[in-house]
Amino acid sequence: MGINSSKSTKKASNSFSGISPNNSLKSEESNKSYTNILVLSRMGSMFFDEDGDLAHEFYIEVPPPKKGCKATMKRVLHNLIPQGEVPYKFPRLHCDFPVILHHV
Repeated sequence: MGINSSKSTKKASNSFSGISPNNSLKSEESNKSYTNILVLSRMGSMFFDEDGDLAHEFYIEVPPPKKGCKATMKRVLHNLIPQGEVPYKFPRLHCDFPVILHHV
C-alpha cells in the first residue's frame, strides 16, 4: 500500500540522476522520466479576443427585440485564441515527485 523509506529514498536519489528506480517495470512505466522534477510553465486558461483583450469569458450585449424590454448578455464562443504557455514566476515541483518535503 505505501512506500517504505528505503524505496522512497532510492526514488528520490534516482530522480536527480535520471535513472529509473526499477528496471523490471513494464514498458509504459519504464519510459517514465524522473529527470523533470521542476515545472517551469503551464497552459493558460484564458483567451484573447479579436481586440487583443485577455479574459476567461467574453460577453456581448444583445439589444432588446421590443422597446421597453431589457437588453441581454450573450456569451462569445467564436474567434477566441487560447492564451498558450504561461511561465511561472518561480519554478514548481512536479506533482509526481516521489518525496514529501517538510519544513521543520
